[in-house]
Amino acid sequence: MKHLEFVGKSTEYIGYTQVEIINSSLRLSFNVPSKSNLEETFKKMVEDNYDLLMETSDKIEFELDSDVLKKIEKITKEQGIEFEEYVQNALIKLINQCEWHCCK
Repeated sequence: MKHLEFVGKSTEYIGYTQVEIINSSLRLSFNVPSKSNLEETFKKMVEDNYDLLMETSDKIEFELDSDVLKKIEKITKEQGIEFEEYVQNALIKLINQCEWHCCK
């Protein structure tokens, strides 16, 4: 999910879905009952917390090799996720892996 440049990662559980806004150091997360409209709830949470999210966020820009870009586009299309969400998750995994290796 994406709204106003913020990306949400959702995890489904029985009876509810947990949503985390992943491109903010605030790491805002919330639970949405299964019967509720997930997209609308996400948009409302972003809008209601926009100022705080902006204070705890940063935007980076970079260029990707065309072959890498094509592979990412294929993966995101197959998995049905946003490009930004995929890149954000990949960076988080890399950071966590580096922290784990550094702290041994």
